[in-house]
Amino acid sequence: MSSGFGSLRTELDEKLQPPIDVMLDPSLLASGTSLDRLETSTVLEAQTQATLDFSPTTPRVGNLYVPASFRQLIDRREQFDVQKTDVWNFYRGQANRAYREDILELLEQNDIKPFEAEDASSAGVDLETALGEDHRNERLTTALIEERAFLSTGGVVVSRTPAALDALRDAGVPTIDVGNAELQSEVRTTLEDIGYRNPASVAAFGISNDAAAVDALTGDILSSHADLLLYRVGR
Repeated sequence: MSSGFGSLRTELDEKLQPPIDVMLDPSLLASGTSLDRLETSTVLEAQTQATLDFSPTTPRVGNLYVPASFRQLIDRREQFDVQKTDVWNFYRGQANRAYREDILELLEQNDIKPFEAEDASSAGVDLETALGEDHRNERLTTALIEERAFLSTGGVVVSRTPAALDALRDAGVPTIDVGNAELQSEVRTTLEDIGYRNPASVAAFGISNDAAAVDALTGDILSSHADLLLYRVGR
């Protein structure tokens, strides 16, 4: 068990070294208020600014991404009203709405790339049951699979709400919720550097490469081995 925790520490240290690839959960984009904040946030600035204690040429953030299926949705306005889709309603929740043109402008001006999962299957998770009848939708399922796949690469997802992460958890992805507990100073500094400044917002990162690290925290709990352990920071 102790060797597993040592592996966990090593892998976390490696994943949180800049530059860190970041995915913007669509909940940040579907809300007008959070979209405005995002335009002036340190997440976008961090792509070109230097990291503290590193070479001035080392960016804090690598590439920025959104789920490819969400980008495809807002690119297809001529076929339907984007703001009346199940995908939009899931990510927006009760927040004031953002406008499609403003979202596209932000994505294009900041070179925010679509992230598409190499394997679009939901093997090992039951997203349909987790989403329920109100949000059961193939495009939404694909977007969540893309978020899960991105976390598996070692990137960080920044979100306005925990909706996507709750769905992944309810679908069977093992999670650890840090909540409002005090983070280690180095981890908090790293998350602040990539724009995680509001305690009410949500950040998540995944551990997937080290079997010993995953087993250290889930080996005595789960009946089968997990290939992804999801850490959620915030509430």
